[in-house]
Amino acid sequence: MDFFPEKLFSLTVSGCGNNNHCPVAAGEETEFLSWYRPRRTGPLDIAVKYWNRIYSTGCGTREEEGPRFTVTEAAIGRGAKPSPRPESEARLTFGGEPFANVAAGFESDFSRLTLREGDWLSVRLRVRAENDCALPSTDESASSGFRNGLRTLNVLRPGFIGCRADFRKTLLFFGDSITQGTRTRTDKYEAWSHRVGLAAPEDISVVNNGCGWARAYDAEAGDVVTVCFGVNDIKSGKRTGGQVVASLRCTLELLRQNRPDMKIILFTIPPFNLDPWEEEQRKAVNRAILGGELCPDVFDFASALEGEKGRVRPEFMASADDAHPNGAAGEAAARALLASGLLDSLWK
Repeated sequence: MDFFPEKLFSLTVSGCGNNNHCPVAAGEETEFLSWYRPRRTGPLDIAVKYWNRIYSTGCGTREEEGPRFTVTEAAIGRGAKPSPRPESEARLTFGGEPFANVAAGFESDFSRLTLREGDWLSVRLRVRAENDCALPSTDESASSGFRNGLRTLNVLRPGFIGCRADFRKTLLFFGDSITQGTRTRTDKYEAWSHRVGLAAPEDISVVNNGCGWARAYDAEAGDVVTVCFGVNDIKSGKRTGGQVVASLRCTLELLRQNRPDMKIILFTIPPFNLDPWEEEQRKAVNRAILGGELCPDVFDFASALEGEKGRVRPEFMASADDAHPNGAAGEAAARALLASGLLDSLWK
């Protein structure tokens, strides 16, 4: 995403950057419902924002603009658990209107919803397009999604859900599917980013810009930003270690330009059971990171997950043939990051 409402508290720790497409038929109304574990409860004034754009190069086109469509109805809701129907809802409006004609995106007005302890938060978007098309969406395994009442991983979701609240600083996670939480169990919030975000003090806003398939040359800013890229650059992008280092250097420079006072924590590239050439590139990048060549504050993410050299510990894999970190890996990495002292300034 190229912007998030800095004055709003981020209610979720889910990664919701658009990294896929949802086909819709001309003239037909399609209802998308997404669920989230909120970081605040009580009476809240909530607004949502959606960017009509693809953010991941994994979809084949970087910065691809989405087609025009209409949000015919929208609401935020609550429930004891994610389900096809919220227990209660509050209607969302757009500039006072109950609908939004979407080109570049949309931002709702504030709507009041009271969340009880233990409640889940839902966002319902009913949309229609005049032509057959595919809308930018989020393929997100860690949070429930429903399309026309049927569960699915790929739904139209807001890129940001925020509320009016006082907070000191923003912690932002910037990375790919490993940051987003892909392949972790739905609604368990067990990725490293989810665990750290939910452990953050209530006066720290947490924004998860993890986006499946993202690469280091896909940036954004907060007061403290973690940067975790490299697997996709090497594995699907076939970029050399030198190229990845150059991309990371560029990314860090952009972040510093946007916010010179920001603290950046650079992660080493985690193991991903790569082939020999790919593994050589990963090791080359990690040598540069650990050597302090790119950033003074470094978290050795790789060592938290690695068993044999270059291999993910089997008990940390999503499945026997999927090296994405599972919930146990998320717990180990979150524990290591919190113990590293790199986030202490936010926790005090």
